[in-house]
Amino acid sequence: MNRSFFAALAIVAAVAPASLAQAQAHPHAGMPMQDHAAMPAAPLANGVSTTPADNAMLAAAPTVFSVTFPHAMTLTSLKLTGPGDQATDVAVSADASPATTVRAPLPPLAPGSYSAAWVATGADSHQMNGVVRFMVH
Repeated sequence: MNRSFFAALAIVAAVAPASLAQAQAHPHAGMPMQDHAAMPAAPLANGVSTTPADNAMLAAAPTVFSVTFPHAMTLTSLKLTGPGDQATDVAVSADASPATTVRAPLPPLAPGSYSAAWVATGADSHQMNGVVRFMVH
């Protein structure tokens, strides 16, 4: 065999233990799907968290979408895109008071992949937005 093959094999052997240790240290490592879906969403860098969490794999369809902010906001828009790229505007309360956690009821969801694009406005008129992707099994 040639030297480049053995050099590549040596690199893989050197990196594999570190990669395995990193994967095992991940908080979701070896977790069943149901337990993963039940975990609270980790806050993003801007202090925002959602339910369902981004990249969640859910055993049952969620009935509510919620966003938690570091300060009071009002949810102004929620667009749900599902299987077949069918987009639906989800009704949000136009007269809701600003809150650190805002919620919107979701329509019944069939199994498939979804994205929820949201926009929220603060009391000082600044806006925050995001997209959450999740799958219903």
